[in-house]
Amino acid sequence: MEFISLGIFIFSAAMAAGSILLVTRLLEEYPYPCFRSLFYHNLFISAFGFYGIWGQFIIMALAGSRLDPALYSAIAVLSLLLGLPFLVFAWMMLIRFAAEASGLKPRNYFTLGFLVVNFGIIAALGLAIREMDFSDALPLFRYYYISAALLYAIIAGALLVRGDSVSPGRSDRTALALLVTGGALAQVLALLLIPHSAWMALVFVFLLFAAITLLSLYLSYKADLKPVRLQEPLPLPNGIEDFIRRNEISPREAEIITEICNGLSNQEIADKLFISLQTVKDHTSRIYMKTNVRNRMQLMALVRGMDTGSPAGEHH
Repeated sequence: MEFISLGIFIFSAAMAAGSILLVTRLLEEYPYPCFRSLFYHNLFISAFGFYGIWGQFIIMALAGSRLDPALYSAIAVLSLLLGLPFLVFAWMMLIRFAAEASGLKPRNYFTLGFLVVNFGIIAALGLAIREMDFSDALPLFRYYYISAALLYAIIAGALLVRGDSVSPGRSDRTALALLVTGGALAQVLALLLIPHSAWMALVFVFLLFAAITLLSLYLSYKADLKPVRLQEPLPLPNGIEDFIRRNEISPREAEIITEICNGLSNQEIADKLFISLQTVKDHTSRIYMKTNVRNRMQLMALVRGMDTGSPAGEHH
C-alpha cells in the first residue's frame, strides 16, 4: 500500500507540474484571458490536492500512530477544512475559463457573489463539524464536494458550448465541456461507489489531477488555436533598423518578427518561410531573450511603440 501511495503521489506531482507548465506555454504563445484563468484553476486544484488530500496521508505517515486519536481526528478535519478555500477559487477560475473561452465576459458581481456563497457554505460546514470526529465529518465534506463539483462542472460545460468564440472553436469547446463534466463525474462516482478507505482517497486524488492534465493536454496538442490577428498587416515602423541592430537581430529573426506582428502562427510562419516549425520556435525563443519580452503580445507592443516614441519602443 505504501509503494502504491508513493507512486500515485509522484504521478500526481508530475501531472500538477506538467499541467501548469503546459498552460504557461499556452499563455506565452496565445495570450488569451481564458488561459490565465485556466492557469489559476490548475494552480488552486493542485494546492487543494496536496494540502487537503495528500496532507491526510502525510499526517498519518509522520505522526498518525503517535498522536492521541482525538487530536489526530481534529487535525485531519482542520486540514481538510482549510483546504476547501483552494477548491472554491479553483471552481471560480474554471467558470471564468469557460466563459472567456466562449467569448463571454463574466459579470462584475460574479466573483464577489461566488465567493460569498461558497465561503458562507464553508463557514456553515465548519460550525456543523466543529465537535465531530473525522469519520463522522467526512460524509459532509463528500456531499459538499459532490454537489458543488457537479454543479460548477455543468455550468462550465454549458458556458463552453453556448459561446461563439473562434479560438477555441465550437468543436474544441464541446470537447473541453465533455472533459470538464466527465472529469467531475468520474470524481463523484469514486466518492460515491468506493467505500471510505485509503483506496477511495487515492482514486479520487488521481482523478482530480488527471482532469486538469487532460484539459491542458487537449488545449496544447489537439485544439485548433488561432493567434491574435491584426486587421491589416503591420508596417515596419520607423526605427526598426536601429532596433534590429541594437538587439543583434539576425535577418531571419527580423523576418519572423514581421510575421509575428502580422498575426501568423508558428506553423504559418514555417510554411511561409519554408523552414521547420521547430526552427521557428527556436528563433522565437531567441527573439524573446534578445528583446526582453515574454510573449507575442509584448513583442508586438514593443514594435508598435517605435512609431509613437513610447517607452515600449525602448530597450535597456
